[in-house]
Amino acid sequence: MATLTGYAKSISPALYQQLRQAVETGKWLDGNKLTEEQKAHSLQLLMAYQSQFNAQPEHFTIAQSGEIHMESKKVLKSQFSDSALSDLHKINL
Repeated sequence: MATLTGYAKSISPALYQQLRQAVETGKWLDGNKLTEEQKAHSLQLLMAYQSQFNAQPEHFTIAQSGEIHMESKKVLKSQFSDSALSDLHKINL
């Protein structure tokens, strides 16, 4: 009997990205909506995958240690500061 971690170890990085996009948008690549059960199972698989392969975790993802990775406010502010968003154009209306 396979475990969730076993399944997570067997999926490709490309499939991980597709599952991640599906969970984030609530839709499969073909546009069909995920059911609540599909969302729950996919999210569990994503978390198991991250706990095995997420060497450089983003904010609020699961790190390889199995812990939730959270950035400090200072780091988040620097990531989203005006200088970090220099490719955006602001329009005053």
